Amino acid sequence: MPFEIQAHRGNDPFRLKRRLASQPTSLELDVGLTSDGRLLVAHEYDLSDATGMTLGEARALSGDLPLVVEVKCAPPLTPPAAAFAYALRPFLRTVSVISFDERVLIEVRKTCTRTPLTILFAEPLRRATVATTLGPQHELVTRELVEAAHATGMRVVPWTVNDSNRMAELIDLGVDGLATDFPALAHALVAERLRPAA
Repeated sequence: MPFEIQAHRGNDPFRLKRRLASQPTSLELDVGLTSDGRLLVAHEYDLSDATGMTLGEARALSGDLPLVVEVKCAPPLTPPAAAFAYALRPFLRTVSVISFDERVLIEVRKTCTRTPLTILFAEPLRRATVATTLGPQHELVTRELVEAAHATGMRVVPWTVNDSNRMAELIDLGVDGLATDFPALAHALVAERLRPAA
């Protein structure tokens, strides 16, 4: 599988289009769930930063580019995981789902076994997961973590990596991709560090 350059937080139409222009291999955005069951693109749990763009509109704007949907689920601040999984049903064959909440991933897996899942974490992960990709905060990534994940068939795609030196370190550690606000920079480093030997 090619190295994934995930453009981080394409959360409004203008930013989404700018992210697409940098030619990432995937586009990440955040979604929350309204009281009437609509999936709005927003980072804050209370949807206070929503611009009105729905997940359906974001899916249409992103075209064929793989879409990575971070589900912003944190009951009781938000609806429960099962409600998110239900609302996501029309999209689950065309997106990847990522979340800090394992319950979301479990409910999505029940709904569609083919949807790629990533567990996000900002502290060392101490539990089992149904995900097939680990999404650690980039400071947590070590060679040991990458090797352990690969030994069990899991991918490692850390977030959010904007420093070129850290990008280079992570690529050299063998991660499978990274989420970044600077996809063009990541492209250049991947081309340089993963160039096939002559």
